[in-house]
Amino acid sequence: MRLDIHKSFRLSILPVPTLHQVLKRKDPAVFLNVPRFMNWKDELCIRVSEGLCSGYWICQGPPEKPLRPKDSDVVLLWFHGGAYYLGGPLGEAVALLRTAECAASIFSVDYTLAPFATYPRQQEEAVAAYRHLLFNEGIEASRIVVGGESAGGHLALSFLLALTETTLPKPGGSLLLCPWSNLTNESPSFKRDRYKDALNKHLLDRDVNTFIPRDLSGHLPPLAIVNFTRPFTGRQAWKQVLPAHSWISISGHDIFLDDTHNLVHQARLDGALVDLEITDGEPHGWQFAANKASEMIYSNLPPNKEVPERYLRAIIQNYCRGAALSSIYQDSPSS
Repeated sequence: MRLDIHKSFRLSILPVPTLHQVLKRKDPAVFLNVPRFMNWKDELCIRVSEGLCSGYWICQGPPEKPLRPKDSDVVLLWFHGGAYYLGGPLGEAVALLRTAECAASIFSVDYTLAPFATYPRQQEEAVAAYRHLLFNEGIEASRIVVGGESAGGHLALSFLLALTETTLPKPGGSLLLCPWSNLTNESPSFKRDRYKDALNKHLLDRDVNTFIPRDLSGHLPPLAIVNFTRPFTGRQAWKQVLPAHSWISISGHDIFLDDTHNLVHQARLDGALVDLEITDGEPHGWQFAANKASEMIYSNLPPNKEVPERYLRAIIQNYCRGAALSSIYQDSPSS
């Protein structure tokens, strides 16, 4: 697999105003105008905007069998990646729609990107989206799985930490893909895998400075969200923060690998139940890249045709097979 799987990071050397002009947001009218979604496109990627809550119902139930989210077996509350100033809630919509074929409803949060907003705005928007699911949609917390990729994984952890300061119930599970868990970007894997991964420390440091400005001495503020790999205590202990079951997926050449190991180690020391899956020989963000190969074939399937197992297998392995969903997808093919 080529290492340049993240166009967003190849372009991130551009000034931010230019970057947002280059990386236009995906238009649902374009990617939904394919045979697979033609009969249902009016029910997919529905915009929601209410106070601090902004996002899209990627789907409400499987595309061919829409249902109210509160009647879904699983509702995935999704946070996209992009280092907090790139990407968008529809960036991987087709991959998420394939996930929905496994019987989930998916709400993708449209959190404000830096520099238009900095911490804690994104955390507040994440909590607002969760409140929307609980109180406006009537979804039971136990049915909700919070998930995210890369910076979205960091936001998912930040959201879960913020819940400890509220009376809201925790979601039923969490599903994190290559989470950016330590914003200091100083673990050994940053140097060890710098020629094997698409990411690099210089650009990530710049992204952090845009999201959380440093103080006059050049240091990041002493916030819990800066480094999720260090020990926490009291109500911020990982057993109190994480849902009953969490699943983390990362690759062997990801520069976030060592931080992920440390996060999982600390969480398990605190008594949290966390499953870690490491895929050898792949760079950061390989999960979405792996699905691109069959995306066109999937999109051109007729709407009434059952999706062949081989086109769902990558999705099932990379998402649905997460521990938080294992009770529902226990018969899914494994890797």
